[in-house]
Amino acid sequence: MSRSIRDNNGVMGLTLSQIGLMIAMGILIAAAFSLVFQNDWRKEAELQNIATGFSTMVEGMDSRFFENTTGYLFPDTEYHYNVSISTEYITVSTEGNMGNDLFIKERFLVKPWPNSNESTWGTGAALHDYLKDNFGNSGDMSDPIQNVDNVKNYLNDEWENVSGSFALKPLYVAIDEIIYIEKVCIYYEDGGKQGIVFIHQ
Repeated sequence: MSRSIRDNNGVMGLTLSQIGLMIAMGILIAAAFSLVFQNDWRKEAELQNIATGFSTMVEGMDSRFFENTTGYLFPDTEYHYNVSISTEYITVSTEGNMGNDLFIKERFLVKPWPNSNESTWGTGAALHDYLKDNFGNSGDMSDPIQNVDNVKNYLNDEWENVSGSFALKPLYVAIDEIIYIEKVCIYYEDGGKQGIVFIHQ
């Protein structure tokens, strides 16, 4: 009676090499994905720092007691990013390594007044001139507003219009140009004072 002899070593060798190949491929795939996602996480952290830095500058300007203007230049990075500003938020975005969109949206604690080409005024000097021409007083410390209710109602209506406009179409900022953050003070004859933070470029 003949007995068939099987060589199981070949099958075992093939199985071990397949397992080794699968492990190596798994390590390569994990390394590639780790590199891609780690780079995106780094970008998101940088975007968060950019948004927080600008928001902090706006808060700091609002706390100034007198009128003041400071320039801010967004930081350079190895990649291009976009910045948009409304009265509520700053949004910083870029493209991820997989073609996905990365963005950080941070709410302003102090609501700024962005300036666009459609604005009647968007700087302190332009606002003071407008108030002088239309309400009789410039609203600066030496020429306080006498027509208090009308000016307050006017500024409130303008704020509502600006808020709605920039909510629908935020102001896109050229990140390679200085953006100005300006504190403007409107003084009233009754002793009141109203602060506005403008953002213009």
